[in-house]
Amino acid sequence: MTRFRLPLKLVVVILVFILAGTLRARAVNLLPVDYDEDDYLRAGQQFAHIIRTGEWGGFLETNYRDVHPPLAKIVFGLSILGASEQPLIPEAATTDAPNNSLSRTLLHPARNTSAWMGTLEAALLALVNPLAGLFLAVHALTIKYTSQVMLESLPALTSLLAVMAYVQYKKRQSTGWIITSAVFLGLTAASKYIYAVVGFAILTDWLLAAKRSNDLSRYYKRAILWGLLSLLIFFAADPYLWPDPPGRLQASLFANASYSENAQEVQNAGFPFWQPFYWLFFSMKNWHPTVFLFVFDGLISLLAFLGLKRLWKRERVYVLWLAFVMGFLLIWPTKWPQYIVTLSAPLALAAAEGFSDLVVDPARAWWAGRRSRVPREADPYQRREIHRALPWLIPGLIVFLVLTLFPMVFQYGVSLTDFNTFSIRDAFNGGLWRAIFDGLSGQIPAASSPFPFEETRVNYIGTPFYLDALAYVVDSGLLTFNTLWMIFSVALQTALGLGVALLLWQKGVRLNKFWQALFILPWAIPEMIGALLWFNVFEPEWGWLSLAVEKYGAGIPFGFFVGWEQTTAMSMFVYLIPAVWYGFPFMMLAASAGLKLVPVEVFDAAAIDGANPWQTFRAVTWPLLQPLLIPAIIIRGIFAFNQFYLFQAFFALEATLTTMSYNVFNPSGFHPLGGQFALSAVLNILNVLILVGLVTLFNRKSRADEGVTYA
Repeated sequence: MTRFRLPLKLVVVILVFILAGTLRARAVNLLPVDYDEDDYLRAGQQFAHIIRTGEWGGFLETNYRDVHPPLAKIVFGLSILGASEQPLIPEAATTDAPNNSLSRTLLHPARNTSAWMGTLEAALLALVNPLAGLFLAVHALTIKYTSQVMLESLPALTSLLAVMAYVQYKKRQSTGWIITSAVFLGLTAASKYIYAVVGFAILTDWLLAAKRSNDLSRYYKRAILWGLLSLLIFFAADPYLWPDPPGRLQASLFANASYSENAQEVQNAGFPFWQPFYWLFFSMKNWHPTVFLFVFDGLISLLAFLGLKRLWKRERVYVLWLAFVMGFLLIWPTKWPQYIVTLSAPLALAAAEGFSDLVVDPARAWWAGRRSRVPREADPYQRREIHRALPWLIPGLIVFLVLTLFPMVFQYGVSLTDFNTFSIRDAFNGGLWRAIFDGLSGQIPAASSPFPFEETRVNYIGTPFYLDALAYVVDSGLLTFNTLWMIFSVALQTALGLGVALLLWQKGVRLNKFWQALFILPWAIPEMIGALLWFNVFEPEWGWLSLAVEKYGAGIPFGFFVGWEQTTAMSMFVYLIPAVWYGFPFMMLAASAGLKLVPVEVFDAAAIDGANPWQTFRAVTWPLLQPLLIPAIIIRGIFAFNQFYLFQAFFALEATLTTMSYNVFNPSGFHPLGGQFALSAVLNILNVLILVGLVTLFNRKSRADEGVTYA
């Protein structure tokens, strides 16, 4: 079978190439003209004119939209050389709408060039991992921005080549490969600055490998030479810099930074710092429903999260690439969707590992062990024990059915109808049960009630509304915010709770019981009361902080919080303050209980081995605390995902699925869709399904079900 591996891999690479090319060719023909395409096509016209006329000195003075280097624009110039020269596209402001009058004889060759480079990137990635190449081939956002006259295709391709060459250098220790990596990194920087962040990932991985092999001096020498060669290639590929390298480079970089901070379109967009996460799960069908036949971007991103650990073990540099680029995108003020292309290659690799972990490996294990399974004979003793336990289990099962299962089944039934405030009378007269029973039994067809529902008679509409509701919560950013809220709040609660527990656990701390009781107080206060207390502090007009700033000026401590409601990022920060205040005591108690169970001998052994405090925590304390902390994290995660009182007190009507569900249910509230009971039921069911999925995945990854192994 081994001899067929290489031919099989080549066949897969060819199939990925064909698929990627087909999807990008479709996008080339069907996508409407987008922002910036006129700018880069105009730049391509300028370079094409220079090449046609042979006035090579024009390369030294030409770089339209100099916030980006010219290499990708030069490539566009080369792509349209075969077309007849046409009048230069008029210059337009970056805030202007897309120029739909662009000549197709120029647009299509330039787009095709982008598409070919995007197709080649997918095929090259398939050489690394065929499944990753497939994911990149079908990634809708990448297809869009590598099938238009954008700067993304060339640096995406060269950055991947830079990393692939570096990986080959690690395996073979060949100087030729590291030189190749430097060349492609330089070409990446000469195409679009942001893609050069991949260089930090390479340097970091290289440094970690050098530390492990105890060869730091050689690393520093080679890394410096590698960086200098990259810079040399960058300047060689950017002729616009040649007349005045320091001055023009500084001007270009400053113009790039100024655009990201001050451009009108950036200010108007007002994207929060977590917007890149939103783009990872965004469906391109919302923008171009007829262009993309299928969209798996959200699934690919989810699989990537699950596969990070495996990818780290297999090839660490790709995870570092993903981490460095995502960190940069979170910090960088400009949050355009095309920036996701900077990390789509490592994202696809991580997704491939996640898919293998979730599907391929279990399927292989099942297939390998299917013949070795021996039917288990019934154990008479076990059957007797079950019969004895039944009288004790039945009351609990009845309570579970009545209080948990029946409400869920009822919610599901309501979610299949168009139940709303206008149909309450009919529902109370048996219309709700009639619609559910007749619809599920097939006696009546599903109605097509327009949303928002305003029918006076309850109608059965079936499950299609689930897709609409799910599309809304995903595309509106609600699910992204809800998930990030859970991650941020629980992470901060865990960090603070664990930190306080470790401080109180230290020898010599006086009155530790008093301090512990004091720190528990926020948890003892009802959550709604605590939320209202913090709302009185931060209320924009008459809150304590606003009144203090009004009286004493904005220079007072925490005065910068005034106006928090005007930006999404600051709102998140303000919400996190009461959430962490309320949630950290629970994590402190869990950590304190765990620390009491940790044997003292392990710390003595660590001290004898010469471990410093951080090494002791990382290798001893944290692993031993995990079996108790992980269940606590899961509990706090469920509470955070379902956070209600805090957002309700702050009038954040769609902060989480829970708050939106309540507010679209409440007919007398502030939400414009109040009284849509069916929508509320759909959101509740989706909330439960998403939570079950998240908890299951976290439980599997953290191995929380293994319990305490040291007690």
